[in-house]
Amino acid sequence: MSEFKSNQKLDGPCLTLQFFGTIDEDVIFPSVDIAGIKQIVIDLQAVKTINSVGIREWLNWITPLASSVEMTLMNCPKALVFQFNMVEGFLPANAKVTSFYVPYYCESCDQEDNVLFQVGQDISLQNGTVQINKKSIKLNSCKEGSCQAEMDVTEAKYFQFLKR
Repeated sequence: MSEFKSNQKLDGPCLTLQFFGTIDEDVIFPSVDIAGIKQIVIDLQAVKTINSVGIREWLNWITPLASSVEMTLMNCPKALVFQFNMVEGFLPANAKVTSFYVPYYCESCDQEDNVLFQVGQDISLQNGTVQINKKSIKLNSCKEGSCQAEMDVTEAKYFQFLKR
């Protein structure tokens, strides 16, 4: 049985969905009546993992919705960012990502951190090139007090979805 849950909140023509848990073969995405809905915002912060069958289920659920309404994805975890870059249609053409997590690692204290990047504030696309505003990025403090955390992904691959 899937450890997936969702919440819905309707605010006029905007429907906000929050997803929690694992997207796998047992996932049951919420049915959405798009009558009167102009935008769907999906908060993915609490999604833990996704597997190959979960990818198929996501595509079957999101593709018809994305063809009918504007989609915004926020708080996207690393596991989903990887899928944005690898699976055609996982991030629908008319969907936009407003925020996503980037993994960092500090070798001196052996600590990992996931940092939330806000598109347009912490990261942007200028003339086809990804620009990172390093001054705005907030890392959790290191055990040693002088964290030297570095991005723990290959930038050219991880941020590829921003260029589509």
